[in-house]
Amino acid sequence: MGRKKRQVKKEMKLKINGEEQSLKEDVVIKDWSKAQKESAAAEEKIDSDEFEWILPEKSVKDIPEFQAAPSMTESIGPEKNSKINFPKSLRNRFSPNKKGLFISTILAVAIGLGFGLFILKLVVNPESGISLTDAAPTVAPNDGKGQEAAMAATMPGLSAAVVQGGVFSTEDAAKSISDEFSSQGFPTVSVNVDEQSFLFIGIADELAMAKTWADDYETRGMDVYAKEFIIPENQIQVDSKAEAEWLKEVPALFGTLAKEAANARGSGTINEQALADAEKTLNKYEGSGKEVSVDLKKQLNDALKQLSTFSSSGDQASLTEAQQSLLNFLKSYHDASKGSSV
Repeated sequence: MGRKKRQVKKEMKLKINGEEQSLKEDVVIKDWSKAQKESAAAEEKIDSDEFEWILPEKSVKDIPEFQAAPSMTESIGPEKNSKINFPKSLRNRFSPNKKGLFISTILAVAIGLGFGLFILKLVVNPESGISLTDAAPTVAPNDGKGQEAAMAATMPGLSAAVVQGGVFSTEDAAKSISDEFSSQGFPTVSVNVDEQSFLFIGIADELAMAKTWADDYETRGMDVYAKEFIIPENQIQVDSKAEAEWLKEVPALFGTLAKEAANARGSGTINEQALADAEKTLNKYEGSGKEVSVDLKKQLNDALKQLSTFSSSGDQASLTEAQQSLLNFLKSYHDASKGSSV
């Protein structure tokens, strides 16, 4: 049934390095007509053996068309973001800024109220044992009489005419000159003002009288001059209302005694009624309370006693002691007004 292959011998020649050489090769010639008949027989067999496949029908959803993803620049816009869409009224009402402000306000009010109640509890609650204010000291009753708590009182301003013996940068220098004046029988006191020591050797109720004394001292070769010394009003602490009321009368009382001391030096006479009135004013205050009030009363009382002694005996030493007490009073009043402010 098959055909035999025919072999045809063909001689081939090659030329190598200029020399011809013969090359024999068997060429195989295939029978293509036979191959075509075999291929057709195979196709008929496949057609006769063909099997028909029947598959169940299924609904297939349409596959969405593929779309390219948007570029980076196109997806930046706020409308491209995938967010839950709320109604416009709700979005306007609870926008991020308003919501944050609302929450912050509520928290601030709550914290403020809580802190305020805590502070109020500390101040009002007697069991806490903590107080943010200084409470007035409680004093036990003495002999059935209650003592009032410390209170602020006005220390009135005061002015006096003085004879000044010098101004010094140190207290030691002032003391050296003060001793010299004292050895000559002058009353002296050193008052510290603005880090300087002012030495006073005489005091009067009027500047004209102080100038008369200064002129007299200058004729003796002393370097002095008269001036007005002013102490401004200030606030100090006192123990009672009676003490505060008495301090208001102190400047006038001092003026009365300074006037009588100046008159006694000039004319040698004293107004007895003025001394009696001054004594009544002094006795209004019992002398208890703050140290400054006690000291002021002592100096005024000493001046009053010395003036009374001079009035009855004419002793010049008593008049000098009265001047000394008045100068001590001036220093105490100045120091209290400067250092006890409230």
